[in-house]
Amino acid sequence: MSHRILVLYGSYRSDRMGIRLAQFVVQGLRKRGDEVELIDARAVGLPMLDRMYKEHRQGEAPAALEKLAGQIRDADGFVFITANTIGASSPA
Repeated sequence: MSHRILVLYGSYRSDRMGIRLAQFVVQGLRKRGDEVELIDARAVGLPMLDRMYKEHRQGEAPAALEKLAGQIRDADGFVFITANTIGASSPA
């Protein structure tokens, strides 16, 4: 049975290294037969979070946020790839 899985990666840094891990995870899940999509925050171009999605009136959220909300609703599972900052996991 195939699952819809989102792999979310949130670093905006120009010299980020975690994107390689995110791509590795995506490839591994696809080999398992899962339907996988990489959500790269830098590539998606999400705005700074001024309001949560649920705080927007229906149809008034920024387009990128609206699309992401739909992807999240449709997914069966999530994998979060977080940055390593000065030897520790990020608080995000």
